[in-house]
Amino acid sequence: MTTVRVSRRFQVGATAVAAAILAGAAANPATAGPATTETDPGWVTAWLGDTALGAAGAPGRTAALQLSSTGATNPRVVFDLSGLTGVAVATFPAWCVTAAEITCPMPPTATPDEFGSVNGTVPVVLRAFSGTTDGASGTIGYTVLADGVDGETQRAAVSVHAGPAAVSLVDEYVDSADTGDTLRMPVAVTSAGNVPVLALRLTVRLPVGLTPAAYRNCRYGAGDQLSTVVVCTIPGPLAPGVSYRAPDGFTSTVGPAAVGAKRIVQQVEPVTTADPPPAGLVLKRRPADRMFRLGQVGTPVDVLDADHQSPYGQYYLRDVPGAFDVVALGATAAGSVGDTVTVRVGMRNDGPGVPDGTVSGGDPGSFVFTPPAGTVVVGEPTGCSPAGGGEDGGEEPLTWYCAKSGGVFPAGESFLVDFDLRVDGPLGAAGQVRIPYGYPRVDDDPANDSAPVTIA
Repeated sequence: MTTVRVSRRFQVGATAVAAAILAGAAANPATAGPATTETDPGWVTAWLGDTALGAAGAPGRTAALQLSSTGATNPRVVFDLSGLTGVAVATFPAWCVTAAEITCPMPPTATPDEFGSVNGTVPVVLRAFSGTTDGASGTIGYTVLADGVDGETQRAAVSVHAGPAAVSLVDEYVDSADTGDTLRMPVAVTSAGNVPVLALRLTVRLPVGLTPAAYRNCRYGAGDQLSTVVVCTIPGPLAPGVSYRAPDGFTSTVGPAAVGAKRIVQQVEPVTTADPPPAGLVLKRRPADRMFRLGQVGTPVDVLDADHQSPYGQYYLRDVPGAFDVVALGATAAGSVGDTVTVRVGMRNDGPGVPDGTVSGGDPGSFVFTPPAGTVVVGEPTGCSPAGGGEDGGEEPLTWYCAKSGGVFPAGESFLVDFDLRVDGPLGAAGQVRIPYGYPRVDDDPANDSAPVTIA
């Protein structure tokens, strides 16, 4: 990405120089000239990703250049196509200007954002030359400019791959999923290569709490983080440029373990070029009375749009309410001044919902531990870190934050940590284990989200 902007340092320097000139002019009016004002020409940026094309006979692909401008006059992009010679041909929108070079202004569909920038997309349609060999590659150059702003030329790679290919058309968000619901996830694909897909592999990863239906042409295995992986082989052929869809979708049910945001990820790929399943994944068939099938929809497409370039698709469930109860676990230990005692504290998931951080990256299980008055934590337990200041200005931490490793917190499982406490005395108020916030929401019994820790 290229960013060109007049720096603040330059502006300050220019202002100081201008002030000196004006001061001199006031002292010597006879030599004073016309006043000049430095202006900020603004800034412009552009980004274009790499593109992989099918060989001649495959649908074209749309490479989307993102153009952004703040305060700039006449922002534009100038393209250099010399690096595509013998590899691919590029076609530009009608509002671009073709002369000695191709120049595209800010698109007429550009819109401002909340920060005052104007953002637009320049769609560039790329097709492989007839006769281009598998593996051929080139570049498309682009330079972002504005009046008073010069930029560097950047380059994006363009490569050609012969053979079958597939892209997913699925990117759907669902707001109303709840426990017990039956989901029919869309499965839709376009054959994107220059030859037919003879058989298609569909791989679906369902996170914890979602149970897939059984299909005769699918195999099932246990993935990481309590997920289920389904691999289906769907017979072809799927002709180049033609789109296909599952008439009834891919069926799954929302079980009692589901709570919070869920993302079902699907991947489509020709069987002949598919990567092997992940190491250690054991796939088995299930008794089933139906096949998972695709049917052709619509007419063949000539160009794939910019939003459908990937073999991956997603079906996103927003905030499944579910039901769950996470319980804080306190402790009591015996000790006197001078002793070091161990307390085991933490939390337990009473279920049935399973907090799941595989989408958000959040901690599925975490707690805050405040030691009892008159005690100090010795050492630093694994998975825990200081989370507060010391008492009376001291250096020792007052509280500790502990987070469970892994992406999920299974129902029925506990997360416990041993803390070694040195008893300095005098003993006073009890300590506490507290669940600091509701993840993925406040649970169904907040009253048990804290528990005392005492030294007797």
